[in-house]
Amino acid sequence: MSFFLFKSILAMFFLLAAIIAVISMLSLMGKTEKKTSDKLLRKMHRVAGFVFTGLLLLISYFCLKYWAMVGDQISTRAVLHGVLSLALIIILILKLSIVQFYKQFLKFVPVMGIIVFVLSFVVFSTSAGFFFLRTLSAQAESSEISEPSQTLHQGNAEKGAALFKSKCLSCHYADKEENKQGPGLKNILKKERLPFSKRPPNVENIKKQLKTPFLAMPSFVSLSEQEIADLIAYLKTL
Repeated sequence: MSFFLFKSILAMFFLLAAIIAVISMLSLMGKTEKKTSDKLLRKMHRVAGFVFTGLLLLISYFCLKYWAMVGDQISTRAVLHGVLSLALIIILILKLSIVQFYKQFLKFVPVMGIIVFVLSFVVFSTSAGFFFLRTLSAQAESSEISEPSQTLHQGNAEKGAALFKSKCLSCHYADKEENKQGPGLKNILKKERLPFSKRPPNVENIKKQLKTPFLAMPSFVSLSEQEIADLIAYLKTL
């Protein structure tokens, strides 16, 4: 199982816990007749809250680990995801602090709970939601078969190795096919299809993967044509 799939599955349970917590909170606050006892609703809200908080911390750990490995190659979407996640954590900490220590502000807790839920949904959408949408579109994208470039620069494998070490090694193995953060790249150009996009492993499709990547890989739009040629020359040696 890939890193992104594992994190996305955790995020689904995270969102489910948020939904249960907000529904139980609204049911407790509702003025209409309740089909479930207040005691059970409070227990559901508490358990869902613990699960939600635990998964939030676990997913945050994986995200920070990924950010540390990727460095300055992080995508704009991932930066937005991180900012929203930080806002979510801050509001959640404030909400829990009021419940435990500042009960004179309890009237603000329901509104903060709704804000936490909304942010949870948006955070899920910018990460796991994006991952699943891209996965569902895999079949359509894999049908885009590009012909090999006719104007490829002559690549230098030694320079390509240095580029790989600085930009790719944090997420990909060069000496094996096992997944790291992304797929291992040993024999990558000897396969029938690229691992995720399922496109043929020719020059144009590798360039497309670098410039407008499939799934969660960061974009390397700053790479020049010569640098891409150097990387491909190195990939041919794996």
